[in-house]
Amino acid sequence: MKPAEVRKQIKSGNTAPLYLLEGDDVQGRHDLAMEFATLVDEGLHAFNVQTFYANEATNAGGRDQLISDLLSAARTLPMMAPRRVLAVHEAERILSPRKAKDDEADLPAPEKPGKRQKSLTPLEEFEAYIESPEPLTTLVFVAGSLDSNRRLVKLLRKHAVSVDCGSLDNSSDAARWIKARLDKDNLAIDPQAISLLLQATGLSLGRIRAEVDKLVLFVAGEPAVTARHVKEMVLPQSEPGEDFALGRAIWNNNAREALREVGAQFEAGAQPVMVLGQIRAAAGRLKPDDRAKTGIDAVFRTDLAIKSSAGEPRYLLERLVIELCGR
Repeated sequence: MKPAEVRKQIKSGNTAPLYLLEGDDVQGRHDLAMEFATLVDEGLHAFNVQTFYANEATNAGGRDQLISDLLSAARTLPMMAPRRVLAVHEAERILSPRKAKDDEADLPAPEKPGKRQKSLTPLEEFEAYIESPEPLTTLVFVAGSLDSNRRLVKLLRKHAVSVDCGSLDNSSDAARWIKARLDKDNLAIDPQAISLLLQATGLSLGRIRAEVDKLVLFVAGEPAVTARHVKEMVLPQSEPGEDFALGRAIWNNNAREALREVGAQFEAGAQPVMVLGQIRAAAGRLKPDDRAKTGIDAVFRTDLAIKSSAGEPRYLLERLVIELCGR
């Protein structure tokens, strides 16, 4: 399902009990998740709308506690409202944690005949809830890259409404999205500029959004984005040159050198968006491909954090390169 269809469901008030928002457009996933709160009158949000952050679960015990808290909230009846709305951000941390043993291996061994049945583990309760969710609760999982082989992921995709927040159907849709986004900043864009931009980004909405946001800053004071702007600002698909020191440090997992390069660029007056662009270029070329995919997702999370003033940009970028070098 596409975000536009979900928005129609939200507007009508006729939503499903479970949603899984996926795709590489971090901003798009976040914005759509926030819209579910409109199902409840604003004055009743304190009683019926709750947000969870799965990145706070740093180990198996924390994950179990988060799942228990989530299920408790999901099974609570709404107060003076048609339904409760729960959103779980960075849900990949509980749906497909890095270590498989946190999921499959934690399940208890089958009971021997005649022995007393043990109580369900938090993970087993979670699976049971996904198979039979509370109809008066809308539970929204906002996830980055997921391991399709994990049992919990398969189960959720089977029972939840899966929403693709990462791609556009064709170049015409992409062009309309770009024009609408730029219109918010009273900017036009030349047809040739759109063509060049899509050659660099493809139909990945996350990449398109990141490049358009950079272009908005780059052309400040001008009436339109031109092909020249795209050529000068949008990073090419080709491999960076020999002087791409920041990228080399990230590819070599050299956090110390990467931090030194980030610091040097800030001291030279580089804008955060320019530094983030270099990091994104490096993340997109990480090997193997799954490392590049999770790296790009981390870049987009940082981009969102910078735009929402969640921290000082230099600190957020330094934290990002440390994360990328540790992958």
